[in-house]
Amino acid sequence: MEARQAKEDSTVFKALPLAYFTPETRIAVEGFAFYSFYARNSLRKSNLRLFITFTQNMQYLFTLPWQVYTADDQYFLNGSIDYRKFPEYYYGLGNDTKEDSRALYEFKALTIKSKSYKKIKRNTYFGLALQGQRLIPEFSETETVFDDIVAKNGRGGYSYLGFGPSLMLDRRDHILSPSSGSFIELTPLFALGKTAGSAFNFGMISLDFRHYWPISEKITWANQLLTQLSYGEVPFRVLPTLGGPFFHRGYYQGRFRDRHLAVLQTEYRQHVIGRFGFAVFGSAGRVYNTLREDLFKQIHLAAGGGLRFRISKNDRTNVRLDYSFTPDSRGFYIYFAEAF
Repeated sequence: MEARQAKEDSTVFKALPLAYFTPETRIAVEGFAFYSFYARNSLRKSNLRLFITFTQNMQYLFTLPWQVYTADDQYFLNGSIDYRKFPEYYYGLGNDTKEDSRALYEFKALTIKSKSYKKIKRNTYFGLALQGQRLIPEFSETETVFDDIVAKNGRGGYSYLGFGPSLMLDRRDHILSPSSGSFIELTPLFALGKTAGSAFNFGMISLDFRHYWPISEKITWANQLLTQLSYGEVPFRVLPTLGGPFFHRGYYQGRFRDRHLAVLQTEYRQHVIGRFGFAVFGSAGRVYNTLREDLFKQIHLAAGGGLRFRISKNDRTNVRLDYSFTPDSRGFYIYFAEAF
């Protein structure tokens, strides 16, 4: 559990401009605000964040995430509101899609995610997960890679709303930059949706397991295993996906996409001096169309490292600068908080 040292008890508020680069955005400029605090008698620090972003790829993003523990840690509220106008590449479905098969499309999307938990015993929470999205895409009519999407969803996009129970066991000492403890979250989700032509339904089960081993006062070995299983008529941008700044860094977000996913990440983190530290990480994962496929065939690998900088003396949350490489791509990321 996070130690309530005097220097970490105070409320922290930061607002500043940022600039960064990722494979998905290229150069991005961002307005960022961060507010962290302790609720009454809470042993865990809550946070609210705000990101307003414009990128070199003419992408617009507005994101408001929150992770809030109420008084005495009786409730935990975790969620986000995300609106974006986003041109991006689509590579098709499957674990063996080719880099040169990608095609550019554009979409507007509003996504809302929320998990509301009630503590049932020490470090154990049970609650309700809600998730919804409205997406309006623009596809090129000459690119055949979009044929499978158009056949299922049409060209008018889709809307859906999903809900389900969620169980969380959280022994981390810090939400955004853990150095010890473990985390397990199991969430089965059932969703109803519609396109211009018809209604659909789908389900998804996510299991997220993380463990943080404090090798010394300044060194942490962090590991994560994430699996996602889906069934039914899952919208293409809701399907389990590898790549991006959180899962399998180094691959373009959406580089591999299909009905099921498994990824293992490991990371060595070391605080060096003052506000500075570094990390070295690696990951292995793949997506699956069916569970009958060989689990360990054609695994995709990635590795990298980066610097860490604490945004405040009163809160150990980091800004991370990560460089990652894969057999066929590279990624450079400047992001707030650890990847997991």
